[in-house]
Amino acid sequence: MFKPVMTEVAQEFSGIRAYDNVKEITGFHRIQVTPGFREAAARVAEILSRSPLDVTVLSYPADGRSAYWGYVLPEEWVPREAELWIVEPEGERRRLASFQEMPISLVQRSAATPPEGLPAELVVLERGEEEETYQQVDVAGKLVLARGDVSRLWRLAVKKYGALGLITDQMNEFPPIRERVDLPDALQYTSFWWYGEEKRAFGFVLSPREGDGLRQRAKELQQKGVSLKLWARVEAAFQSGHMENVTAFLPGQTAEEVLVVGHLCHPKPGANDNASGAGTVMEVARTLASLVTGGRLPRPRRGIRFLLVPEMAGTYAYLATNEERIPQMVAGINLDMVGEKQELCGSSLLVEKPALALPSFAGDLAALILRELTREAKNFSGSFSYALFRHSVTPFSGGSDHYVLSDPTVGVPTPMIIQWPDRFYHTSQDTIDKVDPEMLRRVGILTATYAYFLAQAGYGEALYLGQEMVASFASELHQFLRPELEKTLEISTGKGSGTDALAAPQRMARRINFLLERKIADLESLQRLVATEERPAFREDLLLLTADVRQATEREKDGSCASKRDWKSRGVRRHLK
Repeated sequence: MFKPVMTEVAQEFSGIRAYDNVKEITGFHRIQVTPGFREAAARVAEILSRSPLDVTVLSYPADGRSAYWGYVLPEEWVPREAELWIVEPEGERRRLASFQEMPISLVQRSAATPPEGLPAELVVLERGEEEETYQQVDVAGKLVLARGDVSRLWRLAVKKYGALGLITDQMNEFPPIRERVDLPDALQYTSFWWYGEEKRAFGFVLSPREGDGLRQRAKELQQKGVSLKLWARVEAAFQSGHMENVTAFLPGQTAEEVLVVGHLCHPKPGANDNASGAGTVMEVARTLASLVTGGRLPRPRRGIRFLLVPEMAGTYAYLATNEERIPQMVAGINLDMVGEKQELCGSSLLVEKPALALPSFAGDLAALILRELTREAKNFSGSFSYALFRHSVTPFSGGSDHYVLSDPTVGVPTPMIIQWPDRFYHTSQDTIDKVDPEMLRRVGILTATYAYFLAQAGYGEALYLGQEMVASFASELHQFLRPELEKTLEISTGKGSGTDALAAPQRMARRINFLLERKIADLESLQRLVATEERPAFREDLLLLTADVRQATEREKDGSCASKRDWKSRGVRRHLK
């Protein structure tokens, strides 16, 4: 039923335009609550305003005290210049880091040094996150080079033991896609987060190669009784300021809305994370506005709101200041890291469903559109279609703005489109050459189709989606139960413990019954799409759909028991009744 919409969207959406948006955004250093983010927001709003959309830049006080649903916005951070040098011994003199050249070389939200800078001896710590290290080494008045969580390093090295500042050569690893050795010259995105009157510090970031070299040179000089001395200068300020959200709105015929969200923040260049998501949201907005105002698609029943925000913080602020609108928010979709060149980044395109705690049709719809999108090529005989990219549908994981929206206390079911893992995630090498216009196009088609389908959906669309949800349920149920089935098979062949054997039937029963209860709740959520006066009739259809998923569950129960031949299988069947 969404295919005609998908066809129109595919003809209008431009991966090149989305790519140009991404390239534009990567020119800004977009740390939350900074002038750089504000400049990026203004530029994005300017581009969006070229389309027939209602575009607004919203502003919120950011002073370390103002809170939105308990989320306190930090003070505005104004970075200007920063540099780190080796100054002694004289023959070692060279620059290690420059904010002007590479903004990510400064630990974000660093505090200022005195205007003339700070000279200090370098201390290298191998276990800087461990308290006992500081019983053996004096770091007071020195610069500390260490790996690990920067908040933990700050609490120990700076706050407790008096170091002047930190230098980190940390590189987070995501095996098998990324290990430290894979990015020897990349810098890890690192930030302080200040929440009060704590002793603030500055820090610099080195690449693994630079860090390893500095560690080795410090060790060689130490053996000769000589210390490395560094000089650091940071010009930055904290002040009461503002945080911005950009919103663009395509009106519908009612007060209800569908949200399309992408976070605009992160350090320069931040191409895939998340200029790719923001740039794609912008092109989705242009595409749908053009199709609707040009008459190729009718004006939808519900409006479509596009939100470009500082991650998490912006979503909290928007919802907290628009609580009266939340009941009108039918569903959302969140775009985060969507443009990866898979052959370079090692990523797969994922549709991440909302958490099971929030019953919803939204994840099933996004998965259904992805499945249609994968029909890119055919086998030799032309009898089967398949994708030319890696993809999957996954359960909820969190970590971005959909986490806030899909919380049951908010109740806006929001799948996320993401590519994960990404070899260059949160590093200086997340650059525009890692972004694929064709991948942006795929994601844009998926997103625009999803948003418009839900914006226009009524009785017929809800019934169609319900039938598709039922059709896919048997496969979902089997995949959900597979680990337990394998474990039960092991028990039945004598490989499991007696305790496992006794617990297996009850555990299997709980899992099956839980998933059945969740799917019925998902189906019932379809009533959200149906006009009030049509809901009594739709509930009759729901009874039939619910009966179908119950039958699918019974078939899975029978199949599970038929695959095993002993009392344990009969025990599973008994507990399922």
